[in-house]
Amino acid sequence: MNIQQVAEKLSISTDTIRRWERLGMIPPITRDRDGLRTFTDTDIRWVEYAKLLNMMNVSPDFQIEYVKLAMLGKKAIPARQSLLQEQLNQLKEDHQCLTDCINEMEKMVEKEELA
Repeated sequence: MNIQQVAEKLSISTDTIRRWERLGMIPPITRDRDGLRTFTDTDIRWVEYAKLLNMMNVSPDFQIEYVKLAMLGKKAIPARQSLLQEQLNQLKEDHQCLTDCINEMEKMVEKEELA
């Protein structure tokens, strides 16, 4: 697949994919003789992961570090697991904070309805 096809498939812009690659948020994409990116299924999964992590507001630094560790192979599995666990803990903390905010907003709405 070329970059345009991947962008359309995943509903993101080609510029976003290029930026993610340039920053190291996805591994480098193989290029053909003409210098055009040729995406494999694995490459597409990486772009999907990057999109998902962005939706979760995961920092680019985390994504870059994760890609670096992934490119090291099996020897970096413990470090990747640790990094993922750290991020999971942060997401759970963020989720709890959001839940608390929702509960407070519901109380405010209820008070307004009674006023």
